[in-house]
Amino acid sequence: MSNLFEKQLRSSEVIASVLSEETGKYAPLPLESIKVGQAVSFDLYLKTKVKGSTEAKIARCCAPGDLFQKDWYEKLEKLKIPCLYFALIDVSQVFAYLQSHLEAFLKDENHSEVEKAQRVCDATQVWILNFFTAGKSRTGKQITLALSLVDGLLEAVKHVGGNSLLLLEIRKQNVYVYTHSLNCCLLGLAFANYLGWPPDKARNFGLGALIHDIGYSRLPRDLLAKKKAPTEEDMAKIQRHPLEGFKMLQSFAHIPWEALQMVLRHHENGDGSGYPEGLKLSAIPPWSRIMRIIDSYEELTAERPWRAPMPPNEALWTMRQQWEEKKIYDHHYLLAFISFLAGRPGAAKSARR
Repeated sequence: MSNLFEKQLRSSEVIASVLSEETGKYAPLPLESIKVGQAVSFDLYLKTKVKGSTEAKIARCCAPGDLFQKDWYEKLEKLKIPCLYFALIDVSQVFAYLQSHLEAFLKDENHSEVEKAQRVCDATQVWILNFFTAGKSRTGKQITLALSLVDGLLEAVKHVGGNSLLLLEIRKQNVYVYTHSLNCCLLGLAFANYLGWPPDKARNFGLGALIHDIGYSRLPRDLLAKKKAPTEEDMAKIQRHPLEGFKMLQSFAHIPWEALQMVLRHHENGDGSGYPEGLKLSAIPPWSRIMRIIDSYEELTAERPWRAPMPPNEALWTMRQQWEEKKIYDHHYLLAFISFLAGRPGAAKSARR
């Protein structure tokens, strides 16, 4: 085979950005997640653009069974290429590949805690992709794998300590829904740690945060690919995702009931204006109230094709105003969350329930 790495690649001929227009077929795989000197079990792709051309193309650079060479890695690093790509149809093989190398990497004392956190995030990101696109083949074993990944994320949050929010920046370039799910999980675990929750409770909450938007996988694919703000018709479809997600997961014995409630009720508002059931605050389970806050904050501070991200302080001010005007959020948890982001311990005790 004629390997793309054997050609003289120049920085002007390689696109390092994310494949925003290709998200229905490909997903990014960070370069540092690829094991040098070992065979890959799936096709790897590079996004290239011939000098003078207006169109970018996907080119296969490594085939199943090829050993990923050290000089390939060095060439990509030199060109400042942060990731290669894999086809979404190969996502299960990619996850198995990452998982097979993860345990040894986490035990290697030559890697920093942040590097280990990044690697767990990479594997979790692919797990999310796999679970969201698995259709009827979702299994309890996948949930068990997710719980082990959440354990790794929880350890990362504890080790990184006061810098745990920096984990949210680790993989910002990935596809929105999956990045949102991962960021909510990381943020939720860090908040649970701040509240002093025991590991089992934090772990189950982290699982709920990881899968809270699974219902989106039942919605039309092009709905999330739009580059304009959702219309009223779009919102009517989007508002189906909590109930769709609950229906998909309610038969899974490995998912705690509280986590399922997070999937179903993370868009309920304290004033009864939320969906799918329009519950008032007293009827909304505590974990779902927390998820409502985390989901809102991550949504406001994330970039969208039709708007820039809000700075964290502006997002929190907006959320506080929403509570003052409409009582959307649980007041105790909101104050604790604001204190958590500000690094203050004061409000944690009142919210430990």
